[in-house]
Amino acid sequence: MAKKLPRGSSGSLATALAGLPDGCRGDVRLIRSSWTTIRFSNGRIHQPHLERSTHVSFRVADGKRLATATGFDVTANGLRELGRTACAFARVAPVEKKFPGFARGAARPSAPTPFSHATAEISPEAATRLAQEILDAASAEAPGARVAGVLNVGCERLEVANSSGLDRDCAFSMAQASVLVDRPEQDPPVSGWSEGAHWDVGRLGAADLGTEAAERMPTTPPVSVDPGEYAVVLRGPAVADLLAFLGHLGFAGNGEVEGWTCLARRRGKKVAPPFVSLVDDPRSRETIPAAIDYEGTDAKRTPLIEKGVARDVVTDLLTAGRLGKKVTGHALPPEAPSGDFGPLPNHLLLDPGPASEDELVKETRNGLLVTRFHYVRTVDPGLGVITGMTRDGTYVIENGEVARPARNLRFTESVLTAIAGISLLGKERRIYASERGGSCVTAPALATGSFRFTSATLF
Repeated sequence: MAKKLPRGSSGSLATALAGLPDGCRGDVRLIRSSWTTIRFSNGRIHQPHLERSTHVSFRVADGKRLATATGFDVTANGLRELGRTACAFARVAPVEKKFPGFARGAARPSAPTPFSHATAEISPEAATRLAQEILDAASAEAPGARVAGVLNVGCERLEVANSSGLDRDCAFSMAQASVLVDRPEQDPPVSGWSEGAHWDVGRLGAADLGTEAAERMPTTPPVSVDPGEYAVVLRGPAVADLLAFLGHLGFAGNGEVEGWTCLARRRGKKVAPPFVSLVDDPRSRETIPAAIDYEGTDAKRTPLIEKGVARDVVTDLLTAGRLGKKVTGHALPPEAPSGDFGPLPNHLLLDPGPASEDELVKETRNGLLVTRFHYVRTVDPGLGVITGMTRDGTYVIENGEVARPARNLRFTESVLTAIAGISLLGKERRIYASERGGSCVTAPALATGSFRFTSATLF
C-alpha cells in the first residue's frame, strides 16, 4: 500500500505570513501532489512513473502592489525567505488600484467534497494492473492492432492561508485514462480513441475504455470527404474540447477585463436552444470535486448558460475588483502560466438530453460523426473561432445511419455557432479531465446543425 499523501502544517504557513516585513500582507498556497502514471505503447507497458511533488506559491501585497514568488522549500526558513522575496518583488511591481484585498476566513470550514482514499493511496502495482486491463480489453476487441495510451491516478492536496485569517485545505482524487487503438500498416491508417476520468478509481471503467477505443477504429479504409459545412454528431471527447474553449473564450474573467471575450455583448441573451444548460460546479459528484479555489474561496455552483441564455463570467479576487463583481471562487495559482489565464470555469457540466448515440445519428440524417479533435487552437477570441483536426474515428452519416469511415478534416468554426446549432443532446455523460485533474468537463455527446470544415487530409 502506498503511503498516504502527507499534509503540510498550516501553522508554518501562518508563521511565514506573520513574518512578512511591515506593510506587506499576503496569501500562500501549499500544493502537494502524488501521482502514478503508467504509459503503454505497442501493446505493452513501457513507462511507469511515480511523481511526488511540493509547490509553494507566495503572493504579497505591498499596499496596492502585487507580486508572487514560487518555490519548493516548505521548511519554516524556506517559507519565510520566499515571503520576503515576494515582498521585494512587490515593492517594484505596478500598482493594482482595484485589488480588493485577500479573502476573508469563513466562520466555519467549507463542507468536504467526495474523495476516494483508495484512489489517492493506490499502489504502483495496482495502477499497473489497471493499465493492463485497458491493454487486454483493447487487444481482445481488435486482435493484432496496436494499443497505446496512459493511465494517471493519484491526488492533490491544497492548503491556503492568508493575512486576513483564512486557513483552509482540501484535496481531490482522480483516475484518468486515454487509449488509442490503431492499425498503422493500413493505407490510409485507421485508429480509434476513448478516454475518461473519475474521482473514484473503481468507477473509471478501465476495461470498457479499451474496448470502446477498439470498437471506434474503422474496419474498412476511410474515404475522402470534401470540405464544407456539415451537420455533425460530436462524441464526448470532441464535446469536451468544444466546451473547454467556450469556457475560456466566453466565461473567463480576464477576457472580460481585457475586452476579448466572445460573449461581451451577449450576456443575458440567448446563445443556445432552451434545453441547453451549462454550469461550473466544482462540488458536484459528477466532476473531479474540489472544495476551494487557489485563493481559499469556497467553490460553488455557477450557472454559465441557463436554458440557452448566457450568464456572467467567473472571477477571482483580482478580476472581481477590476470588474466590480462578486468573487465566484475560480482562482488559479497567481503565477505564470495559470496567472496569465486568470480565473477559468474548470469544472464544466453540460446537462444531458434524451438521446442514445444511434438516435443522435438518426436525428442528424446526413453529416459526419466525430470522435475527437486534435491540436485545437484559437483563431479569433472575440468571435470564439477555433481551429483543429478530427482524429481517431471520423465517419460519414447517410440517411440516419453511420455509412463509412471518413478521412480526417480540418475545421475552423466558432464555438458560438456550434452551441447555437445544437439539436439534440445525448443521455449518457462522462468526465473528461486533464492528466493532473486541473480542468475537467462532464458532457454527453451532441448533435449540432452546422460545423465548418475548411480542408481535408490524406489520412
